[in-house]
Amino acid sequence: MNTNPEQVTIDRVIAAAAELGFSLDDDLSGRAAHAHVSGFDVLVVLLDTVLIVRADAATDIPSDSTDATLYFAANQVNSTFVDARALVVNCTETLIVRTEAEINVAAGLNDAQLQNALKVAFDGIIQTQDAMVALSETLQAATEE
Repeated sequence: MNTNPEQVTIDRVIAAAAELGFSLDDDLSGRAAHAHVSGFDVLVVLLDTVLIVRADAATDIPSDSTDATLYFAANQVNSTFVDARALVVNCTETLIVRTEAEINVAAGLNDAQLQNALKVAFDGIIQTQDAMVALSETLQAATEE
C-alpha cells in the first residue's frame, strides 16, 4: 500500500472503493463514477480540489408541493450530522433527497487516506439518507395528529 500522498484520480477512487466492497463504474469523462449502493443511486465526481460522493433518493412528492417536511428534515439533519449533508432537489417532476459528502483532495492522498475517506463518505451519505427517512416520517406523523 502506498504511503506517500499522490494525486487522486478516478481510477484510484474506483480501486479504493472496490477494496471497501463498492463496485463503481466509471463514465467516459474520466472524472466520475456511478454505483448502486444500499438502494441508492450514487455518483462520485472528481473536481480539481474535491471529491464529491452523492446519493440520490427519488420521492413521489411533486416538486411544486407546498409541504415543507423534507426541507425541514434536511435542516434538522444538517444541524446534527457532520459526515454528509442533506439537500432537497426540486429540478425534476418530483423531489429528490440528495446526500453529499466532500473529500478534500487538493494535496493528494495516500492509499490508506483515500480508502478511509471514502468509507467515511459512503457511510455518511447512507446514514444521512436513513436519517432523512426517519425524521421526515416522524415529522409527517406529527403533522397528521
